Amino acid sequence: MDQQNIIKVETLKLEFDDGTAFDFNDINFARGKVTGIIGANGSGKTTLVEAILGLKKPKESKIWINGIDQKQFFNSVEHRLGLGSQLQIFAFSELVKVREMVALHKALYKKQSQKIYDDLAIGEISGKRLDKLSGGQKQRVNLYMALAHMPQLITLDEPSAALDKAMAEKLINLLKYLVDEQNCSILLITHHPYELDICDEILTILGGTKGYHVNRAQFIETIIGKFHGQIFIPEGQDAKAIETKISHLKHVKSHLRKHDQIDIYGDDGLEADFLTLIKNFDLNSYSFAQTNSADILKISTQIAG
Repeated sequence: MDQQNIIKVETLKLEFDDGTAFDFNDINFARGKVTGIIGANGSGKTTLVEAILGLKKPKESKIWINGIDQKQFFNSVEHRLGLGSQLQIFAFSELVKVREMVALHKALYKKQSQKIYDDLAIGEISGKRLDKLSGGQKQRVNLYMALAHMPQLITLDEPSAALDKAMAEKLINLLKYLVDEQNCSILLITHHPYELDICDEILTILGGTKGYHVNRAQFIETIIGKFHGQIFIPEGQDAKAIETKISHLKHVKSHLRKHDQIDIYGDDGLEADFLTLIKNFDLNSYSFAQTNSADILKISTQIAG
């Protein structure tokens, strides 16, 4: 067994009838960590995870899960019982009640966590039929089916989608508990900053292949920059001249412009450069702060590995 990595993707190539192709190589998912998988819509995040789960047929693949060849892993009921997956599609019959889903889960996995049941507030909806649930309630059932048996390997695809703020916060705390207290390993596809906040590592997917794959601190400090300045260009101001000046600033790592807004990312010396820029162009609308998860998500679609 690989003590360091829960999943090793040596190579994974997929081709589809519409001409779309994906090519992933040399991706190791750390054991006992949360790996955030981020990138633009359609970049291949869900395709990667579904292929690892055996739900997509690859042209070529060499994948190991928990030190076992992927095909052997999924041929073993014992190994599959250590896996929990929440997909974007709600794949259960909607004519059954929630308590029947709970009973089904117990029949399949032989064990259930009362904490998962309580934290996802399954009891308050147990008597309802699935077709009578709201989107957020269905998502709670989906998550319960993925997590209740405390699997050692968990894959989640935008797990807080449709959840209200209070339940999303409970979910985040629950995921931290699963990793910190139960030593679970989580692959987390996300577009949400608060989900990315709990990630130990970040994998970016860009154009159907791997971009960066580093720990969160490295991603901020060496790739994006620890600080983020934002300016709003007033009407009539020479935006091109401002961008030219930004591109020549010593401590700027990158900048993005959208309409009249420019986001600037850089290292420890950025603040002095930023204040000089503000003064030279007499800008009145601006902000400066440490780089955060929202910045990571924003800039991840713009950079390659």
